[in-house]
Amino acid sequence: MDKKSLRKAAKARIEAMSADDKTRESAAVAAKINALGIRGKKVLIYNALPDEVDTRDIIAFLSADNTVYLPVVDGDDMLLASYDGSGKEGAFGISEPTGKRFAAREIMPDVCITPLRAFDAALNRLGRGKGYYDRFFAVCDCEKIAIAFDCQQFDEIETDGFDVKMDAVVTASETYRK
Repeated sequence: MDKKSLRKAAKARIEAMSADDKTRESAAVAAKINALGIRGKKVLIYNALPDEVDTRDIIAFLSADNTVYLPVVDGDDMLLASYDGSGKEGAFGISEPTGKRFAAREIMPDVCITPLRAFDAALNRLGRGKGYYDRFFAVCDCEKIAIAFDCQQFDEIETDGFDVKMDAVVTASETYRK
């Protein structure tokens, strides 16, 4: 399946989930991320859109023992801003922190909790198609952990030379690792 068709299929699967299932799976993913014991690190994570695993609980517990950054869209690039609980609506309707912004090279996070549209067991990730994370990973060598609903897994993801594999994908029922 080509990337456009795969994005459409993933979107349909997510839309078919009930609100209760999204809440339950988000809580299970949050518990698994918490169990990874990420402490004393610089962590990049994102504020989720309604059709993504809810990251609010993950952000809350990561903030206790780590320096947390959230992405801010700046044209074709992704800048990082320190998480301080503040936010305003930014690009694509995503809440963005209002603090100082940094280029990825200035921060170089240790861990990036990454969104996706679809994935496969080989840890290939399909995003929304804008390439923000692939460009970010081209300059930042960090641990890449994607989070997803179980229904976002597909047999195979078509990849291009610029696509970056994840080090792990965490869902409610499984953690896939290299």
